[in-house]
Amino acid sequence: MKYLNTFILLSLLIISTPFASEIEISLPHQAALDLCSYPSVKEGVVDLLYVYLDNLWHRGRYDRIFPVLKLITSISPAEVEAWVLGGWFLINGIAPKLSGKQKGKVIDYAIEFMKKGIEANPQDERLYMELAMYYYTMKDYNKALHYIEKIEPLSPSYHFFHLKAHTYQKTGKIKEAIEVWEKVKVLFPEMKDIAERFIMELRDDSGENH
Repeated sequence: MKYLNTFILLSLLIISTPFASEIEISLPHQAALDLCSYPSVKEGVVDLLYVYLDNLWHRGRYDRIFPVLKLITSISPAEVEAWVLGGWFLINGIAPKLSGKQKGKVIDYAIEFMKKGIEANPQDERLYMELAMYYYTMKDYNKALHYIEKIEPLSPSYHFFHLKAHTYQKTGKIKEAIEVWEKVKVLFPEMKDIAERFIMELRDDSGENH
């Protein structure tokens, strides 16, 4: 019953303005945020907001998705998934439908949003990875490297090493790229042939095999 009452309250306060000319949402309802200062209530509210997000997604109400994600990060800054989803959604779900300055504004906002997420969660690698992938896609390899070098996941994936090696290669750090592929051979034996092929190509390009 407690969560039902909270959900009704949030339903009345939830951001309903379409995602239009302004991206920044306003949160004048301080009472709702004060309510969430109680840990048990906060957890329940966040769970309900994720349910609400799923409902918005299936209803095609994409204009309301980011404001809810931003509300989640306001309630619980440690909710890294909301920071990641928010940034990703703005860049991949909203920005492609726009053009010119409006598109640039959305992308800039998404990047700043994820940077705020890093400030709130400096030890979590997911936001660093998200920004590294974005900058790599945009061929801004130095910025991609800035973020990829800040992390060494506790459970590193092949995808992480693949991105790191290619980013080193794009920035001319051939030795470092080879070292990453050597790690791949050890950590991911099933990818050994692919790693050796990249190592050979890198050595050929650097003249090391000549």
